[in-house]
Order: sequence, then structure tokens, then C-alpha cells
Amino acid sequence: MSFVDNPVTAAQGLANVKVLDLTRLLPGPYATQMLLHYGADVIKVEDTAEGDYARDISPLAKSGFGAAFTSANRGKRSIALDLKTASGLQAFLDLVPRADVVVESFRPGVTQRLGIDAGALRAINPRLVYCSISGYGQNTKRAYLAGHDLNFQGSAGLLSHGLWREPAMPTALIGDLVGGSYSAVIAIFAALLERQDTGQGRFIDLSITHSALMLHPILAAHHLAGSDTAAARMRHSGAHPAYRIYETSDGRHVTFAALEAKFWDRFCELAGCPELVGASHSQDREELQKCTVRLEAIFRARTFDEWSKLSLLWDVCLGPVLTAEEAVDESIAEQLPLFARFDAADNEVTVLSGAPADLSQSAASPTAPPPKHGQNDGELVWA
Repeated sequence: MSFVDNPVTAAQGLANVKVLDLTRLLPGPYATQMLLHYGADVIKVEDTAEGDYARDISPLAKSGFGAAFTSANRGKRSIALDLKTASGLQAFLDLVPRADVVVESFRPGVTQRLGIDAGALRAINPRLVYCSISGYGQNTKRAYLAGHDLNFQGSAGLLSHGLWREPAMPTALIGDLVGGSYSAVIAIFAALLERQDTGQGRFIDLSITHSALMLHPILAAHHLAGSDTAAARMRHSGAHPAYRIYETSDGRHVTFAALEAKFWDRFCELAGCPELVGASHSQDREELQKCTVRLEAIFRARTFDEWSKLSLLWDVCLGPVLTAEEAVDESIAEQLPLFARFDAADNEVTVLSGAPADLSQSAASPTAPPPKHGQNDGELVWA
């Protein structure tokens, strides 16, 4: 099988990069969606049965595609292959010589059984960058275990970040998207740059859990140095009055992150509590607790809207706690280039672009919809 270039991908930084995407659900597809966003040509390789599970999970009203599937697969092409058959395997192997990147998210050991592991494919194409995304890496005690974002965040220590609070359910898929998707893209970019000098590809063992662990640089530095991690946690855990979420008079919340003395002192002067100027750097926990109680009363004296307006005027690291829906609406109102749109059955669908946007793009860049299962079977591509 040979493939012609995808007319959907734009001429951007990765315009000549061809990607074989063997992943499903969210971390891997979102990573390859970002590669497509920067110009790569992505072929989604699905099994011949149901394909990517995410196709039917939480479908959107306008398109019928699953929400996660829509967010992570726009503009890709789909071919359906049974890699357990000789013909399906050979069809896949025929694509490998022209590929630049392969991304897979099987459990460790599966690609070896199928004959599509990094060693086998890089023997065919030494320039190939092969990225394996897994929950716990290829060679750890949890390597062969099933898992999802909540498991990965727990294993990375992200759920126990508070100083005096019980572990809380996360509100974002930080493990999947930061530990998985964004970390994979960074590693793939680095490997492609390296290949320009060496002519050789690279195998990337991407553990979602251990990439998410990189979100603990300050705490880990204290721990590895043998210093007091409780004190380090306090500054960013909500236990310190200068870095905390406060409730407003109408039951909503705002963020206050005046770590620098200049911001703390300016807030105290403007908010009517000048007696707290200079108090934010105290080491006395009792004194800091008194500051917290005082600020709680101050924040409860105004509404969410009042504090939101003041945050734009005071410049003291003060801001609103928006809902996800409000954050999306605000970004659209600002005409920020964070969104992509496509037509589905005469209904326009708008979603997040899937990657930090190029500022030269319009506020909602047109793109192709996600592919139907096996939509591009039989096409001649990558000639």
C-alpha cells in the first residue's frame, strides 16, 4: 500500500512528517492530533472490528462522534487493518518505509506479539521515530497493568498535593494530557530534531505516570535534598494565605496568588487591610492562620463579579475561578486562536484545536471532521 499526501494538512513546521497512529482513547490520539495541528499527515490505523473505542463514547449532538474522539482525531485519515492476519500485517508494514513517526499505546508486550515493535519497524526504516505511550512505562512493576488517568495521577503523587486535606478527585485529565499527550509530542519533536543531525530515529518509552511526576520539581527537589517537604508543600497547597482559593459573598470563588511581597502588600493596601502589609513572609503558622481568617472575611464581603472586575484593575495576582464553560466562552469572546471548526451534516461543530495555536490563525480555523471507521481503506496514499 502506498499513500498520497493528505490535502487536509496545512503547510506548517511538520508539513513533511508522516505519522502512523496506532493509538486509541485519548492520550495517544491527542498527541498525534497536535502533530497534525503543526502540519503532520496522520494515518489512524484501527482494527477491523469496532475501531477506536472513543468513537461512540459521549457523542456530540451535531456530529454523532464521541467528544474525546472529535477532540483528538480531526483531519486524520482512518484505515482498518487486522494486524493479526498476514495480509493486514503486510499492509501495515508496507507503510513503514515512508513513515517518519509511529505512535502506539498498547500494553507492553503486545507490539512484539504482533510483530510491529520498535525493533522490527526500525529494522525496516532506521529513520523511524517510534513512541510507545503506556500508563507505567515498559519496564516497571506496574507495566502490564490496565489503568486510566485517575490511576496515573495517583501513582504520580498528584492527588495528595494538599497539606491537610484528603486526596481529591481531579477536575482535569492531567495524567492523560500532560503526562501522556504533551510529553509525547515534546519527545517526538526532540527525536525528529536529533534525526536531522544523525539520520537515525529513536525509540521513546513514554510513561504517563512518570512524565506526570515531572510536575513535582520543587517538592521533589526538597525531598531529594532531605529538607522539610511539609514547609515546601505549604506555600502551594492552599495552606498559605498568599496562595489560596477564597470564597466570595455569592458562593463563588477567586484565586489569589500573591507570592511576591509587592503583590501582597499592594492588595492589602487596596483591599482595606494595611495592617497585613509585610505579613505574607512570616514563618509563624499562627500568624499566617490569622491572615487567612482576615482575608476570608474580606473576600466574602464582595461578589464574584465585583472581585473579577477588581482583578483587572489591581494587578495583584487575583483572578476568577471560572467554570470550564465560562473559560471557553471567554476565549471565544476574546477571539483567541484556540479553536477549530468543521461541518457535520450541515451543522458547524467547534472544538478546541488540540494544541497551542499558531497566532497567525483565525479565531476558529477550519479543519476536516474526524474520519469514519476505515474511511480511507483502499486509497493510494504516501506515494
